[in-house]
Amino acid sequence: MDILEHFITYLCGRFNNDKQVAKELEQGSIIHPRARHINGICNSKIKNLPEAFKGYFVIEESYYQIGERMQVLPHLFLFDLNEAGKVRLTSYELPEGISKEDFRNDNHELVMDYRKLQISEKFNPMIYEYYEDCFRGSSISDFGNGISFTLQEKATPTVLEVSEVFRRNDKITFGFEEPIIYERQ
Repeated sequence: MDILEHFITYLCGRFNNDKQVAKELEQGSIIHPRARHINGICNSKIKNLPEAFKGYFVIEESYYQIGERMQVLPHLFLFDLNEAGKVRLTSYELPEGISKEDFRNDNHELVMDYRKLQISEKFNPMIYEYYEDCFRGSSISDFGNGISFTLQEKATPTVLEVSEVFRRNDKITFGFEEPIIYERQ
């Protein structure tokens, strides 16, 4: 198994942070929202992929329970190897005409055209380093108008740790520096 396939086995699956939230409740201070991640390879949902295509497109479904409200945030990512042989995450825009509610791994009607997929111009691709049975990556993206986005991830066989922070003029406007700790289900 090459490094990219190894990484994909860590990334794909169903995850939640129920234990993290339970611990925070026990300590009397809830910091993180209840959250779920469902990550799945979606190359089979993409028509017109080049014959020798070597990457994995992944639909990342993120669900955040904030009070009584459920926030749904799907993403389309490409994971491939960069010139140095390290795993790279490139973010894509959701395809035009597909709602975020329909952009799910279990949607068997979902079809995308590779020729129409657009790389996100705002997101700076993230490179993962691998050591001690763990993949770690970090990326800072400039969204303009003083807004930056910092993404840090750690992936092991059983846990995904994700810290996503939006800042405006260096002040946190959304997100958590302390990661959400997702455990594989």
